[in-house]
Amino acid sequence: MLQGLSLALLVVATLLAVTAHPAFAKARPFSTGITNLDVNAPVAFERTKAAGAGFVRIPLHWDATAPDDQPSSWQPDDPGDAHYRWDDSDEAVVQAVQAGLTPVLQVNDAPIWAQRCTTPAVLPSAICDPDPAALATFATAAARRYSGHFPGLPRVRYWQGLNEPNLSLFFFPQFNTEGTALSPDLYRALINAFYSAVKSVDGSNLVIAAGLGPIAVPPWTMGPMRFARLLLCMRGARNPHPVGGDCGGGAHFDIFAVQPYTTGSPAREGGVNDVELGDLPKLQTLLRAADRADRIKGQFPRTPLWVTEFSWDSQPPDPGGLPIAIATRWTAEALYRAWTAGVSNFFWYSLRDSSHEFDSASSDTLESGLYFRGATVDQDHPKEVLYAFRFPFVAYPLKKGLSFWGRAPGSTGGKVAIQIWEKDRWRRVLVTHADKYGVFRGLVRNLYGHNKRGRARAVYRGDASIPFSMRPVKDFYQEPFG
Repeated sequence: MLQGLSLALLVVATLLAVTAHPAFAKARPFSTGITNLDVNAPVAFERTKAAGAGFVRIPLHWDATAPDDQPSSWQPDDPGDAHYRWDDSDEAVVQAVQAGLTPVLQVNDAPIWAQRCTTPAVLPSAICDPDPAALATFATAAARRYSGHFPGLPRVRYWQGLNEPNLSLFFFPQFNTEGTALSPDLYRALINAFYSAVKSVDGSNLVIAAGLGPIAVPPWTMGPMRFARLLLCMRGARNPHPVGGDCGGGAHFDIFAVQPYTTGSPAREGGVNDVELGDLPKLQTLLRAADRADRIKGQFPRTPLWVTEFSWDSQPPDPGGLPIAIATRWTAEALYRAWTAGVSNFFWYSLRDSSHEFDSASSDTLESGLYFRGATVDQDHPKEVLYAFRFPFVAYPLKKGLSFWGRAPGSTGGKVAIQIWEKDRWRRVLVTHADKYGVFRGLVRNLYGHNKRGRARAVYRGDASIPFSMRPVKDFYQEPFG
């Protein structure tokens, strides 16, 4: 009898030693998406869905959709006006919905007639002080077209207003001749007008602020932390608090966005005004302070943070890119760190490598796709990075045991087995559960990996993650674009 009791107690103790952390009282939303697929072929959207993404960001080029000049007889708020050219966005939205994806339409660029100044010749891609009223009129037409009531077109709920307005590369001017910041005030007027227009069509539409570029490069780039503080009329880098006044009624958006391209590992932090991946917590601190000060006029009491672009160029094909093996590991770690920082949606840029011109430098093209580019999209073939994005899993040896985190493919819940490589085979050490967003985490209470040897992986419905090595990769400087 005593022997039987001792055996039972030993079994219970063993089970407790490998039990995962208790589940959160409330699961936190976490989704993934892919930004800009490069083509509208059905296979591109199908591969996006197969990559575990639920969202796809689609560019809606204002300058390419609107007429080159303002006709005397057009109705710019009417999506059916014959002067508009919606073919590309129509096709992309239809393909996205048919593939089971949620489209995010990003309105970017601006026709010349809607800009109130002229950009310098060295900034051919930048828009110059667009007219908020003209942007609002176009946003109204676009939201009406994709309201779900326009014949043959599905509804779009998520709308993003412009791109990286803290970078001279895309938005001008950033400063006046005395060095005073201009772009945050200009952008506040634009996003407020955009918000009002999109919401006037359907109040349940959600507006995403433009994703901010990551690094301050004076005088060309305003650091995203400084830009965000000025946009939201907050002061203080460490303990943000509101300035006097009402900030012109506040900044109107539902979701804040950043594009924290990182010059090294996912743990890397930038300067005081930068937002690389390791800086996401300080951006969240600012957003929480702005929420408390009622500077963000959106739908949610706690403004969600999205990463709308992130990636590294890979080697191959970029000779200056991140070696594929490290890129694969760092991709899983990037998703983990974003989730830890409270990011609710993480978009990879992009599905396939950009085309490379014979006479251009590798650093001039983005070779950060989840697929190596073939002669056609059908001939693209996957990188190992794809599988780390689809089923991210990390495991770190700590004093108290092997800590792990992952997200099941497709962000779905269910049982997940944690396995370690031991004696030339995979051995299961724990069964845990992914929450309704597919996220799982826990602790295996043993010393596995303390000698920096071995690998761990997760298995979900017969699908195994990329094994995660116990040997750490030290941070080093790496240009994200090679």
